[in-house]
Amino acid sequence: MLQKTSMYAELILFWSAENGITKAMLYDDFDAVVAGIAPMSQYARSHKRGAYVQLDEALAIKGVALFNISFDKTGYPVDGWNIPLSHLVEIAALGPDLGKGPIRLACRSQCPVSWHATKMWDPLMEEGDNTFIQIQRYIPDTCSRLGIKKSKAYAEEEKQSSFTITETGIPILTTTALAEGQFFPIMTDQTSLLEQKIQDLSLQLQTLTTEKNETITLQSYVHQQQLDILQTQNMKLVEQQKALNQQLQAQQERLEALHNQIISLTGIEESLRQERDVNQKQIYELHIALSAAGQEQQHFASVLDAKEQEYQARINRLQAEHLLTLDKRLEEEVSRYLLKMKSLYAELHDYEAQIKEYEQHIEALGLAQAQQQEAGADSFLRRLESIGMSFVAFHPGVGNLSVPVNDLAAYTQDPTAYVAEKCLVSVGHYKAWLKHYENPRCMMDIGDGQCCNSRLIRTDSPSKFVAGQSDRCARHQLMDAAIMNVLKFN
Repeated sequence: MLQKTSMYAELILFWSAENGITKAMLYDDFDAVVAGIAPMSQYARSHKRGAYVQLDEALAIKGVALFNISFDKTGYPVDGWNIPLSHLVEIAALGPDLGKGPIRLACRSQCPVSWHATKMWDPLMEEGDNTFIQIQRYIPDTCSRLGIKKSKAYAEEEKQSSFTITETGIPILTTTALAEGQFFPIMTDQTSLLEQKIQDLSLQLQTLTTEKNETITLQSYVHQQQLDILQTQNMKLVEQQKALNQQLQAQQERLEALHNQIISLTGIEESLRQERDVNQKQIYELHIALSAAGQEQQHFASVLDAKEQEYQARINRLQAEHLLTLDKRLEEEVSRYLLKMKSLYAELHDYEAQIKEYEQHIEALGLAQAQQQEAGADSFLRRLESIGMSFVAFHPGVGNLSVPVNDLAAYTQDPTAYVAEKCLVSVGHYKAWLKHYENPRCMMDIGDGQCCNSRLIRTDSPSKFVAGQSDRCARHQLMDAAIMNVLKFN
């Protein structure tokens, strides 16, 4: 039956990549850091490996939890870091034997709570300066520095008891028992040692398996990235090959067209050559006929020379025509290509014209829709008029003006012009009267951009308003009358 040892002290250890364990602190102090009470400024913007260590009353290691932690720029743990280290150790499986039987070990490969495994790390298990040897070597000095001593009750019990029992039931001989020469029954020592070695090897195997799986996952990711890059490059090469094949096909079609033109011109040249051979044969037959008719040879000598010159001139003319025909055909081909380009430009212009036509059609449809909506609004207004509703607006000069439905469009477009028409005056006359109506002051210019501004009697009707008189005071009206009389006299 296992004998439980109580937890006596809790420590937190931190590693550096070069120097091993570099800092130790009480768990309560670390808990204050996690709670955001006291920062660790020396670890700001860094990632650390740590170990939570439980000690029993004899300052022997009882349990270890290996964890990773990252700190922000102020030295506090990053948001979301919250690992129940003490709970993980309590429910963890057994680890290596560090002198008082196997300890409780929580690490990445042996994490009792699976979702915390990503925040843990595996110990180094090789022979020599491994992780647990570093912890054992660092514990005594740390306890001495932090003032942690063995329990007095444990010290007395150690003196009285000749041996102790570990959590796995393995008895351990104490120094007192050795001094007194006491002996105790040890059951299956070799079996216990073998079991401990098997546990150590299993833990090392789990660590190596986890590292291997992570390496395989990383290599698979890298290989997949390389495969994606190669596939992308292959697709680009395939597209380039397709483009080159299309260019080659176009060049072959152009070459075939030129070859057909050459064949056609060769046929024309062959026909001209045959015609020349026929003419030469005729000349040869004429020569034979002249030689046979010796007496008529001189008579027809001049005729033959003329005929020969005629045929030679004809041959020269045909050759010149043949060359001109070739040049003309080449010019026609060039013209045909130019016409084709002009045709394409014309088609493009037609397409643009069609697009403009479609835009005009769309605009016309929008206008028709607006007119339709306006007609709907007009019908609605007529329905309102049919039920006795009228539209009345107040304007100076006419008072309350009733606007029929038929005049609503004209009224809404220019209310001032509509009211001026109802008052039987022009728009400018109505605006001048409205200015006088709103501010009945003398508007006579007295220089420096100022007017007389004397108070006047308001003219209430636009038709009675006379510009230059109704908006002038009595003194300036007399001045205007005197000026008019002078002008009439002259």
